[in-house]
Amino acid sequence: MPQYMLLLRDEPSVFADLSPEEMQKTMQRYGDWRRSLQNRITTGQKLKDGEGRVMRSQNSKLTVTDGPFTETKEVMGGFFVIEAENYDQAVEVAKTCPHMDFGSIEVRQVERT
Repeated sequence: MPQYMLLLRDEPSVFADLSPEEMQKTMQRYGDWRRSLQNRITTGQKLKDGEGRVMRSQNSKLTVTDGPFTETKEVMGGFFVIEAENYDQAVEVAKTCPHMDFGSIEVRQVERT
């Protein structure tokens, strides 16, 4: 079955305003969602906030900068890999993800070679 990566993007400030109790409830929602799709989700992780490196090669010169900063305010906060018959089915699964309350989800098919 084809696999699709759900790339979770958000503005970190969205979560900063949550109380510890609200954050716990939010994490519970993600856990419940993941368990409800255990037969479809092959992997998924939250990415560490505010850390990473961005590598670019320009004119044969490599630069490495602190990241995950982009020109937008959104950062990639995590990902899931799911199995679905096609993009339409993958989007239907993604629509149910609690992350839709906090940011955006990019759906990309994993190309198998």
